[in-house]
Amino acid sequence: MKVTVMKKANFKSVFSMLALSIVAGSFLVGCSNSEDLSNELTPKEGMGIVSFSIDEKDYETSENVTSTRAAAQSQPEIQDLGDGWQAEVSLVPDTTRRPEQKVATRAIYGNKHYTIRAYQGSTLKGEIKGTFNGTNFTPDAGDPGVMQLPHGYYDFVCFNDKVTANGTTLSVNRADIPNAYYTVERNVLINQDPKQKVAFTSKHAGALVNVSLTFMNCEIPTTVTTTVSRTEFDPWMGSTKTFYKKKMTNPADQFQYVLNTATNSIPETMSYDFVANTYSYPTMGQLSKSGNLQAGDTYPNVTSLPGTTDYIAENTIADVYLLPSTDCSKFKLTFTTGELYGKSLAGKSITVPTQKLVERNKQYNLRINLIMENQYLFSDGTFGFLDKNIGKTAIGVVYNLVSRTALALKDVTEYSNSNFMWSYNTSSQESNGALVNYNQLFTASGDGQVATSTIATQAAQNYTPQLISKYWKIPDFRQVLKIGSQLGKMANYGKGSRHPYDYRFLIPESASATDFTPSPSSINFPQMDMTRFNAAFTKVGGDPMMGTYWTNTECKDGSEYKQVVVNVGGSRYSISLAPKNSTAKIRPFIQF
Repeated sequence: MKVTVMKKANFKSVFSMLALSIVAGSFLVGCSNSEDLSNELTPKEGMGIVSFSIDEKDYETSENVTSTRAAAQSQPEIQDLGDGWQAEVSLVPDTTRRPEQKVATRAIYGNKHYTIRAYQGSTLKGEIKGTFNGTNFTPDAGDPGVMQLPHGYYDFVCFNDKVTANGTTLSVNRADIPNAYYTVERNVLINQDPKQKVAFTSKHAGALVNVSLTFMNCEIPTTVTTTVSRTEFDPWMGSTKTFYKKKMTNPADQFQYVLNTATNSIPETMSYDFVANTYSYPTMGQLSKSGNLQAGDTYPNVTSLPGTTDYIAENTIADVYLLPSTDCSKFKLTFTTGELYGKSLAGKSITVPTQKLVERNKQYNLRINLIMENQYLFSDGTFGFLDKNIGKTAIGVVYNLVSRTALALKDVTEYSNSNFMWSYNTSSQESNGALVNYNQLFTASGDGQVATSTIATQAAQNYTPQLISKYWKIPDFRQVLKIGSQLGKMANYGKGSRHPYDYRFLIPESASATDFTPSPSSINFPQMDMTRFNAAFTKVGGDPMMGTYWTNTECKDGSEYKQVVVNVGGSRYSISLAPKNSTAKIRPFIQF
């Protein structure tokens, strides 16, 4: 995920239409801060001295997208790929970006060559070219580096070398979009003020589309290697973290793809007449990008050491730079080779929903959520797809392929009773560390789990059918969240997150740092696909989850120790903290 950064070069360029011999009798050469130059100049009668500043602005936030297309871009489209595969496809403005903060500007580091022109109508009145690095400006050879303008109104044009100017027309090639910047400041009054400044905000000439694959219920196992990819400070962990390269545990899980369009279907060049304020696209071309799935690095905010098992849950496969007005419905992603969990992807194609025209200096996310048909745990201890295991009896639906974890098809029932107390103990801690606030609840993994035998945990262990040497247990709260995302497509991470299972976005904005205020029942959980969620159980003779269920997550609520309970009803989860001597249902899981 990318973060909006404002990069500002505090260079000041001064235009002059006078000979250098009249500029304070001095000859200006070399590299300098041109604001100093303007301080030395005395404007001639009827002339004004102008200085300039330039901001290079990164791609804009989604909040700045005002087009009516934004509403149309918000709804994903489900595409049936065949053979038990589905793709949930959406092209949306980037939602991870934040409004830019008005902080001290930064100089542009590295030589950047710009041209600045002053126009009255279509008549060129002045021009300066030079290289900017930090706060310094080096004019081109033979360029005076300074200029004065007669009083009046001007249009100023600023562009770098990836933009070609022909009179009042600016042209950009699609191949140059990553580094092409320009901007226009119109109707600027130049008067007798010797300290006049025109501030440019130079923007990208095109748009950026990030293409990402999310493996909704088919996370790909990887193994962490000893190869260090990078080391950086992790603000969430508060320490420096070493990131290691990963490799596919099963090489067959790697696949290849091509992202392309038909010939002559997307703009290849753009021409912008800034006087008429009109755009044209004289040359049309074709997009063609290919690649293969990469294992990548260990996840940020997750400590994974060499030799351990990790996984791929999300993968950015391409950054596509496009000229404005490009219709992304022309895109098609085709898997050319490969499979996941023995289920082939070769030959399957994904298209982009219609009415997807990108805008200048905007970033978009082309999100492709791959959804594989559910796999099941069978009574003989094997697991897999139903059509590959005809005649076997399913006893659980797999919700974590990496850790080999399955959820029971039915609630625990003993003597027609399906509601159980957790325990009689309401005054003392039973877990390895009771959670005390929302931050712990939505970030802790393993904390708060009760390891001792209770009424509820014993009932879960007694659930039938049994597997040899395996025991049914009560899932903790984090596991219940994962169940919702895997079986019901519940959103599993929020804005700005770089980790696919970061549930901090569910923490209420007014959450206390010391307790569970406001009440947990006030948390607005994302909507789930309950049809798919329930079908995971009913398809093989199980029962849908409905009602209030224990989780194995203990919290300290004031002076009392309680358990988190999850209510499954309607189209989403809801939670609360329940006294241990109250009753709730149990839907156990098993690790096989």
